[in-house]
Amino acid sequence: MTVLLAVALAVLSVWYTVSALKFATSRNAMASSDAPYILADQEAGKDFGSLSYLVVVIEPPALEQGKQFVQALSARLRNDTQHFQEVIETIDSSSLDGKKLLYLKPRELRDLEQRLADAQDFIYDLSEEPGLVPLLSLINQEISRALVSKLTEGLLGTSAPSSVGEDPGDAPSLDISFLSALFTEMNSALTAPETYTFTSPWNSFFLKDDDLFSQEGYLTSKDDRFFFILVDDRPQGDSFVKHNAAIRALRAHIAEVQRDFPNVQAGVTGGDALNNDEMVAAQRDTVLATLLALLSVAVLFIIAFRQIWRPLLVVAMLMLALCWTLGFTTLTVGQLNILSISFLPLLIGLGIDFGIHLLARYGEERAAQPDFDTALQTAFVRTGPGVAAAALTTALAFYAVAFTDFRGLAELGVIAGSGMLLCLLASLTVMPAMLAIYERHRHVPAGVWQAFEHDPLGSIMRIPWLTASLIGLATLAGIVLLPLPKFDYNLLNLQAKDTESVVWENRLHDGSGRSSWYALSIVDSLDELRRRTIRFEALPAVERVDSIASLVPEDQEVRISLAKELSTYVEEIEGDWANPEPMLVDDLLTLLSKIRFKLQRDPNDWDAGKRPSEADLTSARAALRAVQARLDNLTEEAATRLLNSFQQQLMADFADKLAFLQDNANPTPITLDDVPPQLRKRFVGKSGRYLMQVFARDNIWEREAMQAFVRQLQTLDANVTGPPVIAFYSIQQIQQGYARGGFYAMLVIIGIIILLFRRLKPTSLALVPVLFGGFWTIAGMALLGLDLNMANLIILPLFLGIAVDDGIHIVHRMLESPKAAQAPLAHSTGKAIVLTSLTTIVGFGSLMIARHNGIFSLGLLSVLAVACSLVAALVVLPLILRFLPAHVPASSSPQSPCSGMTMPDVSPPCSAELKTKD
Repeated sequence: MTVLLAVALAVLSVWYTVSALKFATSRNAMASSDAPYILADQEAGKDFGSLSYLVVVIEPPALEQGKQFVQALSARLRNDTQHFQEVIETIDSSSLDGKKLLYLKPRELRDLEQRLADAQDFIYDLSEEPGLVPLLSLINQEISRALVSKLTEGLLGTSAPSSVGEDPGDAPSLDISFLSALFTEMNSALTAPETYTFTSPWNSFFLKDDDLFSQEGYLTSKDDRFFFILVDDRPQGDSFVKHNAAIRALRAHIAEVQRDFPNVQAGVTGGDALNNDEMVAAQRDTVLATLLALLSVAVLFIIAFRQIWRPLLVVAMLMLALCWTLGFTTLTVGQLNILSISFLPLLIGLGIDFGIHLLARYGEERAAQPDFDTALQTAFVRTGPGVAAAALTTALAFYAVAFTDFRGLAELGVIAGSGMLLCLLASLTVMPAMLAIYERHRHVPAGVWQAFEHDPLGSIMRIPWLTASLIGLATLAGIVLLPLPKFDYNLLNLQAKDTESVVWENRLHDGSGRSSWYALSIVDSLDELRRRTIRFEALPAVERVDSIASLVPEDQEVRISLAKELSTYVEEIEGDWANPEPMLVDDLLTLLSKIRFKLQRDPNDWDAGKRPSEADLTSARAALRAVQARLDNLTEEAATRLLNSFQQQLMADFADKLAFLQDNANPTPITLDDVPPQLRKRFVGKSGRYLMQVFARDNIWEREAMQAFVRQLQTLDANVTGPPVIAFYSIQQIQQGYARGGFYAMLVIIGIIILLFRRLKPTSLALVPVLFGGFWTIAGMALLGLDLNMANLIILPLFLGIAVDDGIHIVHRMLESPKAAQAPLAHSTGKAIVLTSLTTIVGFGSLMIARHNGIFSLGLLSVLAVACSLVAALVVLPLILRFLPAHVPASSSPQSPCSGMTMPDVSPPCSAELKTKD
């Protein structure tokens, strides 16, 4: 009846779980629901929609290849409507046509006007005769004027003072960056014509602002090394890996496009991709580790018990308890989160220990006499209190964690703690019922539980003083000489290093200083947005701020007036830019020689305050020499062909720049309606409020950078939110939760042990494995170079429960028989401790096959901690017992097999007729 009821309850629990259990897939769901940063993030999501994108990062060898790759990939993604609902590869700025000069500051507009005024004759001359040779001829004339008259007007000159009262001597030195850019581009065109893509050198001629003349709107890093595509996917289902199908499809599309662009590297990163890759890896590794653990534990059981059916009864009992736990979780908590889903492996590793202890003692008692009822009662009465205390201490260790402010960790504590109690309940009810069904009328031969013929530790126990001295010295040396383990806060380090999203996140930061993580701040008005943007940008920890503030500039009346003044210099310029005169290589070589000679002139030939810096001159000379050397190695026919092609692109590009100035020199004011819809949707909420995305200057994944970033932002906005803020407080709460939970658990555990033993000495002895095992674990971490992290920190309550359990069982056996406790491996208690420790080591050690670094570190640290507590329980504690006076209970006669028992209801199985080996 007991077994039938247990199975029925398990079936009901599984059915209820399948029909009602939910999954909290958002990491925000694990934090405190009333935390300000969580409320702010939820509010931002409602107002601005989805702020999380899959980020495709493209790293091409040349800009043109990057553009072609982006176009090909984005076209494929738009056609895949099954997986993707929005693809953003460019920002369509056509709504700003005619107004783009208003994005220049007044000072920049004045500077541009001065440059155009200085170069007006140059531009007119070039429009009369477009071409590379005429261009270099004009440059040569301007350098000559600068050298002879020591003036800085002209193409290569600097602007005049832009405001009244400005000292002309403050003007910068002669700028030859255009010359360096021109020669560098010429050399590229001559060196690798097959792969060459034109890059404009004209930006430095006008304003040194690459973005000013960009009309394609590609999303790129500041240095143009990376292109980006933002992809909003269609999540599948409501599991922890609901983005997996879309991410796999996205990577497949990238691989297909890369066949046509083998030199272009690309990958997927972003918050959703990082979370998905971690969950996929964790689930894969956990499944493999669980299968390996179950197989290894089964083999270990069979070897230890030398039979099959009894170990299978323990496994069956554990499976029933796990089913009950699922039902309890669904009924009380109602959901699983990314942390609490790990309760199953925890219970498999720990919950089976209770059945092992009970079954081991039952085997010992049954081997001593044939009566099933008597052997079962004796085993459970003598071992049950220790098992119950061990289960209670481990459960309380988990319950203590439930008092943390971090919701995900609190739910894990409740589920795991309750699961431990349900495993105990199954061990004390279902397992004896199964044993009764299986062997009440079977004759079991002696020697069922004879794992060790002799005590393996007997030799070292014969020299207790030497052994104790060596252990003491080694422990002291480890405490004094070895450093304490560090805590690795970097969440990227938890994943396998070759995980694609992690690789590209790190490459993105190392290559451009960017990250897919940014903080969010919301303001109510455009004026407040501008003020806060300026204040954020002034913070040392902030790299940049993205908002709509820069798209609706201030002082537009002033800027419009200055922009209209530019039309005087550009509106009437026309030229046959598409048909320059064919190149004459000899004329070009002559001009290059003249320019090179002048660039090498003595510093005294230049105006002392206007001479270019030696670094700029060196760069221009080097670029010019490279062009001359390349032309010397080309035939005249090849050189003419390549130079004509370059000249065509150079003049066409100049025409584009000139047309841009002509089209934007008579602007009207920019309003919110002119902002590109993609940006307006992202930065202007349904409520009319404005969003700011704030990026960190340093590596946001490192603790120091993250803390400085969050703290500095909060000085200006107490409600700042976003992934860095949420991660910062989540890590802090988890760390504090485990530390606080461990402290509370230790206090409660000590209280439970005192209630169990009711004396100070056995209570202190039961804590010996915790003390020594803890010291050795810390020393072992230092020797292995193992850091604490967010994944393996859970070992704290695990270690407390396991180490205390071992101590309780040894001390409980001591109270029953002092001599037995001094040689624990000579009886079932010590052997059960070995077996439970080995099953835990095998169970958690199987996690070391994981590629996920966090799971691997959890497995390694668990193996280390359990091994240390096992040695402390089987070596240190028996050594201490050898040096203490033998315990002789005062309340029971020496002949009583239940001497020293603290349980009052042991009389039936402890009758005078009962004989045991002790």
